[in-house]
Amino acid sequence: MSVRRYFSEGDLLKALVEVGNQLTGDVRVYLIGGCAMTFIGRKAATKDVDIVLTSTHQVELFIQAARLASFRSVEDTSREYESLGAWNIVENEEGMRFDVFDRQVCKCLTIDAGIESRARFYRKFGRLEVYLMASEDIFLFKAITERELDLEDLRVLAEHGVNWLTIEDECLSQRDSGIWAYRLYSKLLELRKNYGIESPILKRLRDHSDLELMKSLFCEVIGNQKMSFEEIARIINDRARYSSSWTRSQLRILVTSGVVKVERKNRRNYYYLSYFPNP
Repeated sequence: MSVRRYFSEGDLLKALVEVGNQLTGDVRVYLIGGCAMTFIGRKAATKDVDIVLTSTHQVELFIQAARLASFRSVEDTSREYESLGAWNIVENEEGMRFDVFDRQVCKCLTIDAGIESRARFYRKFGRLEVYLMASEDIFLFKAITERELDLEDLRVLAEHGVNWLTIEDECLSQRDSGIWAYRLYSKLLELRKNYGIESPILKRLRDHSDLELMKSLFCEVIGNQKMSFEEIARIINDRARYSSSWTRSQLRILVTSGVVKVERKNRRNYYYLSYFPNP
């Protein structure tokens, strides 16, 4: 593997031209990382080009063209790159690396209609149509990765101004949003600690991640049966050492939110999950 270095806007444009000229079909890509930040003037250079496509067929066309443009697949990747869940990672002799994603990044963040609608057209290179993700979506992507250098990029994006509510809404709309809300919350705490950057969405992210983790615990315990409070409290105490009063308060929240339903029988409450109407 070649030595990694930073690439300027001119280097990136040259590579995209070379790949675009090798395409055998029309391909639309979305740039979501440091390359996009370079093109919008938020970075002078970047090591990686994070590219998202919206179908496996388009991914295959892009990889085929990249190989014709002298890019080769990278087999030896670090843990932080493996966590990204890229469909393929290719690199040329100069060390420029394309992290290529098929609709999802970080194995879960899905490029949905909202993200696509916020992206703006940048330029066409032969048969390659390039769109740049909005700053808010670049921020969200970088906030849920495990790459250490991404924290500095988050600082730059935040200082230039982002719509925090857009970031929050997109995060919470994603599948497994509790996990991503926790990751985003943790990165925002790091931003506050290291750079003094305050975010107005911290509390809502924390509350959401707490609720999702709690839902996961209770759904696993209750399953597809009806259970008394005493049974639920005993199992949760055995597994997580939470008290009966904690279990009672969390059940109350889950009943109010509609996740859990309660039935009164023989002067005792029985709880079951709302998506099992006849347990």
